[in-house]
Amino acid sequence: MRKPFLQLALAKAKGLPPKPFQTTLTATSSWPFTIDRPASTTRPTRIAVLDSSFNPPTKAHYQLLKAAARVGCDAVLLLLATNNVDKGQTGAGAVERLEMMEAVAMDSIRNEKEDPALRHMAVGLTIHARFMDKAQPILDNYPPNTVQLSWIMGHDTMTRLFDPKYYNDVHADMAPFFEQCDVICSSRPGYGTRDEMMKFVEASGHSKKVTLVDIPDDDEEEQKVGTLAIEGDVGSEGGGRAETTLTKINARGIQVKEMSSTVVRNAIKSQDWTLVERCVLPSVRQLIEKNGLYIE
Repeated sequence: MRKPFLQLALAKAKGLPPKPFQTTLTATSSWPFTIDRPASTTRPTRIAVLDSSFNPPTKAHYQLLKAAARVGCDAVLLLLATNNVDKGQTGAGAVERLEMMEAVAMDSIRNEKEDPALRHMAVGLTIHARFMDKAQPILDNYPPNTVQLSWIMGHDTMTRLFDPKYYNDVHADMAPFFEQCDVICSSRPGYGTRDEMMKFVEASGHSKKVTLVDIPDDDEEEQKVGTLAIEGDVGSEGGGRAETTLTKINARGIQVKEMSSTVVRNAIKSQDWTLVERCVLPSVRQLIEKNGLYIE
């Protein structure tokens, strides 16, 4: 029943003029603000933004959101860039991805035991590819200086964001972005150590705008989410870095941090529905089966 609405949203994004940012689903009509936390320039609402291809969304995506909520976010935005779908990637189309994203959001919104930030979730579309270009249309959607965007990304994405080769002056060029944005970064298997994760960040001069987190396993309710203490911050004796706990191997054979959309697509092709069930939420699996996704 949502497909016609989502198709219209996509048409607006690609129209003339294109709509650079729009939400397709919000937890409340006042999102990202609430009665208890209205729009304020004194204490801007912090939105954790997970920008991904969601092809399909996995439990690893959701655990990233949990990690972001635990470091002080007020609301969550699942963001799909239309250019990610237009690149000829295999898998689901934009409408089907939005359907799955909305299923994840509704599961979280309806879960009374979930973190308040995760219950205050929205799904959105952007036409832009670069983080700096995506940020401003979102900020422009709300009263000035009332929103702070926390972009959730993996180590590989973060190193590209901070790589000096993309800038004339990485510190000066990124300064406008970091006026109303920060980064929440997770480690990923095979992408280096924490020291390597901070290489480009420290060189950029924006290290205080980055928080590193580990993805907790969904079977470990007491799993602690650590953050990397930046030099001079509270929690790091003598300016050192605080180490974080690592996700334990799950009894069912795959760690949450090892899950990916590629793993799910390959599992579906091989008809390994046990692995699919391990990696995605039930509502997402239902949509995969209903729409016949990733079979070929």
